[in-house]
Amino acid sequence: MNKLRLGALLHFIIAIGHIGCLFALEKAAEAYGIKNFMYQMVCGHVWILYALTIGLAFAFCLAGLYALSATGDIRRLPLTRLAVITIVVLYSLRALAGGISCIHDFTWLRCVSSLVPAIIAWCYWPGVKENKPKDNNNKR
Repeated sequence: MNKLRLGALLHFIIAIGHIGCLFALEKAAEAYGIKNFMYQMVCGHVWILYALTIGLAFAFCLAGLYALSATGDIRRLPLTRLAVITIVVLYSLRALAGGISCIHDFTWLRCVSSLVPAIIAWCYWPGVKENKPKDNNNKR
């Protein structure tokens, strides 16, 4: 369960980082090499980038809450197991894609940005298995 708590902590740190990026969004997008793509994606409506960043911060917080729900630290959220499985799959795919991109064009930022999703998938893995309630009636 400590792995899930670590995963939740990482998600909350990532969410805070996204909120911090709001104050230097253009520089952050440039550092990740996605500035031109992001500006093309929003067709000149820069406010959408800020809305997307806030949405991402919210999603990372929600993922952190699902980890805490899986540990039992907070009230059980709906579809906790399915959410944890989805998080593991998405982060595993992100780590794989990032690892492949590091092979073609290595930068330390890209390397760390691929390693963190792998760590998060590893942290959430214990939440994938079904937690069955203990049956106290079968004591002898």
